Amino acid sequence: MRKIVMGSVAAILFAAAPAVLAHSTGHESRTVADCEKLPGTAAAGERGQCLRCVQRPKPHHYHPDMAKGDRCHPDTGRPQ
Repeated sequence: MRKIVMGSVAAILFAAAPAVLAHSTGHESRTVADCEKLPGTAAAGERGQCLRCVQRPKPHHYHPDMAKGDRCHPDTGRPQ
């Protein structure tokens, strides 16, 4: 019985691993709604930079806590 329970727990954890690996760290903005939380306006400041980043043709995400000029990254689906 114990082997069945442990096997079930292992299967659940293995199935949930991709979701855990792709979770948001809270330090990046991936949507327009995330950008709206940043200071500035839609045209200027961090909010404007974030909006321009996440609205690129290919998916990107914005890191407000990184060095200026290195905040917009291609979205690989993994937290950075």
